[in-house]
Amino acid sequence: MRGYRKAFTLIEVLVVLVVLGILSGIAIARFVDTKEAAYLASMKADLRNLAIYEQNYLIESQGSYFAGNGAAQGFAATPGVTIAATATPGPPPSWNAIATHDKTPKTCSITTSGPSAWDITCP
Repeated sequence: MRGYRKAFTLIEVLVVLVVLGILSGIAIARFVDTKEAAYLASMKADLRNLAIYEQNYLIESQGSYFAGNGAAQGFAATPGVTIAATATPGPPPSWNAIATHDKTPKTCSITTSGPSAWDITCP
């Protein structure tokens, strides 16, 4: 008759390590996707804020939009986000912008079809 054992076998340790490896692989993949979604969300938020700045500028300038990054109009993007807006004199005047983030190759863009109608797309 064998006595009571106090240690794990090699097979038990290997099974635990394999299970932990699979679980950590799943967790890391989800974390990477979450970070990418956060970068896209910050670009979308900055484009929405830029749209409000563009609407206010349209009212104050009596019919024209600004181009560039909006710094001259008081707009400040989230750190890591770069925005480039272009204005089209019209008629009717319109504008569009592209947002990029330092940590992702993806870009978001906003297109306008009127003073208060815009569409933000992120592929």
